[in-house]
Amino acid sequence: MVNFSKGNQKGKSDEKTKNSKKHGGALENDLNAGRKKKKVSGKHSRTGQFLYGIRRRKGKPENVERVSEDTEEYSSTTRLLESSLGIKSYAELAPYLAKGVERVMAKIIDCKPTELTVTPEIICKLHKDAFGGLFPSWAGRYRDRDVVVGKYNPPHYFEVPVLIKQYCKDLEYRLSLVGPKPPVSDILIETLAFAEGRFLNIHPFLDFNGRVARMLLFALLYRLNLPPVQLVPDEKDRQGRREYLAALSMADNLDWQPLISVWKRRLGKG
Repeated sequence: MVNFSKGNQKGKSDEKTKNSKKHGGALENDLNAGRKKKKVSGKHSRTGQFLYGIRRRKGKPENVERVSEDTEEYSSTTRLLESSLGIKSYAELAPYLAKGVERVMAKIIDCKPTELTVTPEIICKLHKDAFGGLFPSWAGRYRDRDVVVGKYNPPHYFEVPVLIKQYCKDLEYRLSLVGPKPPVSDILIETLAFAEGRFLNIHPFLDFNGRVARMLLFALLYRLNLPPVQLVPDEKDRQGRREYLAALSMADNLDWQPLISVWKRRLGKG
């Protein structure tokens, strides 16, 4: 099992440095740590900007810590979250959230691709490492209540642990069929569509499921030696966003075909 929290080590091979540059980027000063760390440029998930989702959840949370929305896109600053920085609007927290995702991605590219095995523990660790500083009481833990995402009702919260365990086994089996450095084939595209759609279908966490999905997909792309792709449609690409939203809606019903079409375009096979 890979440990995403391990630090940089001296004497990395040229191949690993090359992979790091391919999936990561330049160095920047980390003000919190007081030392330089790798920065992920954001080609995979646009971490250099605010990370937006495109699905809304019904209603407003009454308890800002326990009732959550996976909305990630707000035109106002009225959504409030109780965090370690105090009660802040989503817009105020967005830069910190993006920074957390970027930090985790930089750790991912410090790993060997063969170490990036998908397990329930790793999925929870992605969530905790990215958001634990802001939400220490629930980051890295599965949601403890039922939620509604748009018109979709994800599985009951008590089903999540079993569903995620099965998801990881299923995904790892599919990955074993495509191999470590596969060509862009139909089975590979179907595997990536399943990885994204089924995870969001389960909706394991109270919030930030979209970000965890992108971190997981980032790890899979790096593991499979695939080129960077844009996982979130550009805000100006209205058609692309509509198609992606429709694909997610179909994935809620376990129909991966629209997401397969999205992945074909992402990998230049559309």
